[in-house]
Amino acid sequence: MIYLLNYFNKKKISLILLFTLLGIVVSIYKGYGDDLDSYAMILTFIRILEEGYYLPSRFYGYPFGELFYGFLAYHFGSFISSFLSYLMFLSSLILIIKSYLKNLIFDDKNLIFILLCFSNPILFLDNTNPSDAPLSLFLFSLGLFLYKKKLLIYAGIFFALTIATRANYGLFVYTIILYDIFSKKKIDLKIIELLVLCTLITFLFYFPAFILNKFDISFISNPGGPEIQFMSLLPRFFYKTFLSYGIYSSILIFLIYILNFNYINKKILKYKLEFILIFLNLITFLFIPTKTSILSLAIILTYLIIFELIKKKIIFFLIISNFIFYIISYDIFDFKYKYTGKCDPIEAIGANFKFKLKDGYFLKRTKQMKNKIECDSEGFGDKAENYLNGEKLK
Repeated sequence: MIYLLNYFNKKKISLILLFTLLGIVVSIYKGYGDDLDSYAMILTFIRILEEGYYLPSRFYGYPFGELFYGFLAYHFGSFISSFLSYLMFLSSLILIIKSYLKNLIFDDKNLIFILLCFSNPILFLDNTNPSDAPLSLFLFSLGLFLYKKKLLIYAGIFFALTIATRANYGLFVYTIILYDIFSKKKIDLKIIELLVLCTLITFLFYFPAFILNKFDISFISNPGGPEIQFMSLLPRFFYKTFLSYGIYSSILIFLIYILNFNYINKKILKYKLEFILIFLNLITFLFIPTKTSILSLAIILTYLIIFELIKKKIIFFLIISNFIFYIISYDIFDFKYKYTGKCDPIEAIGANFKFKLKDGYFLKRTKQMKNKIECDSEGFGDKAENYLNGEKLK
């Protein structure tokens, strides 16, 4: 008995050390990252602190994210910011799977799910940036966990902070609450209180943006990216979704569904809410096909459903196919881009069919990240060198 206890303790300590070491390596590698909004959020915080006025980082802004990451970058630098992002992503995965399990002990099943999510290079690299992506995912996951455990007041606070970090999460938060109301077919006063609390706290964060725009809601629009024209959005949506799920594992997931069609369709009713959230996330991405991190929740929930329904042997095939994407990739199109400069936005305007093997996603992303950090540093004036080196910006 003592031997077993020692074995499990050693295993837990080894896992903690392994995850910590990975977080340290990732944080050193990341610097200030390559998220489209990271530098803008930090600049917003610096303006508030040093110049005394608020200018949203993009359109309606990401108030809580701007304060959170701006504070960390200003006082501590990129390492702490990136390491906390890594911890939040790891915690998000644990909280999501624990929301669906009665057992709160961390076991091998949880570990395999985390490995599945970590194996997706886009999901992992998007959510270890010091940006609104891991922060909003973490706050949402914590809110969902508390909501599932019936701690509604606390859930309302974290759901509100989620929306204050990234507004599109409001669609998921209110869908979860309204789905619960309609499925129970009765009015629960505690859930109504949750709705009111969540809405009021969210409004407090976005109130400065409303004041800046004289309470004209026209500022609430597509936060960047191509114009909203269906025929131009559709190709971007399909390609980036295919890329985000993995160029190998997307095909594998499709085959899993086809080969287990009857079995999955029988079990699908158990995951109605999850399918609704995935659908809403995909629709959101259809109209805002900019950052692949927008798809994070859909990918994680897809993995959760697969994880619950499919044999573990097949899960390992998914994990292997994802890891292959890190080191070797392929393209089926030769893209023509609107801009060619290193610091110009990446916007495809045409493509020809052409299959070719190329470097894995990790190498491609590393090159892009170095360019992005260098380009973004130009907006920091006398703090540019600090930004390039990942130092604090105070």
